[in-house]
Order: sequence, then structure tokens, then C-alpha cells
Amino acid sequence: MIILAVGIIAFTTLYLFWPSSHSEIMKESFENGFGDWTPDGSVPLDPRNPGHSVEWNITRVTEVFHSGQYALKFFIDGSQDDGTIWIERKITVRKNSQVQINITFEFYSESEFSANTVAAICAYVGTRSPASEEDFIILGPANEVADWKKYGYDIALNTASSEEVWVAIGITVRWETYLTYHIDDIEVEIK
Repeated sequence: MIILAVGIIAFTTLYLFWPSSHSEIMKESFENGFGDWTPDGSVPLDPRNPGHSVEWNITRVTEVFHSGQYALKFFIDGSQDDGTIWIERKITVRKNSQVQINITFEFYSESEFSANTVAAICAYVGTRSPASEEDFIILGPANEVADWKKYGYDIALNTASSEEVWVAIGITVRWETYLTYHIDDIEVEIK
């Protein structure tokens, strides 16, 4: 009986703490709506429209896409030289585990700028929903090429007592202008 109990405890311990080679891959190309992704943002108030935030939106469009027939268009009035908009999703994970998260996506800029960074591409991975620009890391300038370019973000994360991980990608304003970009073909891999 004691040997059986010791065996069960050993198996349970190994199961909970043994690194898993299993990976889960989630793909989204926005052909059927937003999928599990939700738009969100942290934007300043608009001094031209007291009591209201600057205009921003994230919509599904057909005029620019990387694959299929749809992509997401990110628009923000950056005239206040501030604001971050993003899409986010929650993923269920095992608590008290170490996970490796790799996000890749296609990003479209209509034009290439070399003199100024007008916007930056940003990403977030954590155990709570992102709430502000400070939660994000910068992946690079949004206007590196006048076309589609693949970006990625890879991070190891300890889930602690949380049973969910939040991932987000978006843009953050760096110059006082109106900004429009597109995102398509997101892939999130969790190991």
C-alpha cells in the first residue's frame, strides 16, 4: 500500500513539473470574424471633442490582406502624439507551469519612412489582460517596409497561480498623425 502511494505521488509530481514537449498552435486569419481576438486600446482624450477619446477602431476589411480575403485594419488618430490600440485573446493554461509562447503575424504598412518613426508595433504576453501602453514591448517601427512583413515575439512565462495567459499585438503612436495599418495571419504557439 505504501509503495502504491509513493508511486502515485511520484507520478503526479513528474506530471506537474516535467517539461512538456506538447505544443498547442492557434491560427487566425480573420476569415470568419475576429475569432477569439477582441479589440482594445488605451488612448488619450481628444481636446477638440471634450469628454471623448481620440478616434480609433479595429475592423475587418477586404481591401488589403495577406492571405484569404480578410485582414484587420488598425486606425488611430495620433494627433495627440499618444495612444496604443491592440487585439487580445485569453488562452487557458495549466497553473504553476513554465510555458514558452511564440507569436508570429503579418503586418502591412502602406508606406516606408526612414526619417521618423510614426508608429511602433507592440506585443504583450502575461497572466492578466493588458491595460496600457506600458504593458507592451516594442517589436520595431511600423513603417520598415511598404508591404507585408512578418514579425514575431517569443517569451518564457511562469503562469504561477493563473490558469490563463493573455496575448496581444497592436500599434502605438510615435508621431502626431493619423495612422492606418493592417494585421493578418496570426499564429500563437504555446509549449
